[in-house]
Amino acid sequence: MISTVILLVGLVGGAQMLAVTVQMHQLARGSTDATRLASTKVEELAKLNFATAPAVQLSPQGQDPLVQNVANYFDTTAAGDFTRRWRVEVGPVAGTRLVTVRVVPARTSLMVAKPVEIVTVIRQW
Repeated sequence: MISTVILLVGLVGGAQMLAVTVQMHQLARGSTDATRLASTKVEELAKLNFATAPAVQLSPQGQDPLVQNVANYFDTTAAGDFTRRWRVEVGPVAGTRLVTVRVVPARTSLMVAKPVEIVTVIRQW
């Protein structure tokens, strides 16, 4: 009887550890996907012409495109599981832009993914 109780306590503890491991794996996968999407958007924006592409024009004043969806400064993934938002500001030197890209998961549970933000300087080629 005592050995059965000890075995049961061990199995319950192991099951809890397994559940936490699965949740951490989901969080890591979602965060990796968000980071990849943010990096991809930075690369896309770096290829655009500052003079003609609306996505790399300076962000409008009064609206923060990182907090809300602003035309030309956001997109969603095909599956709809992430929203990418970006803000474009004047760069530190002429011919550059300071770009901040934030990827926000559609699900608000932090057990699935966390918002990811990348800040970088891009230049006109």
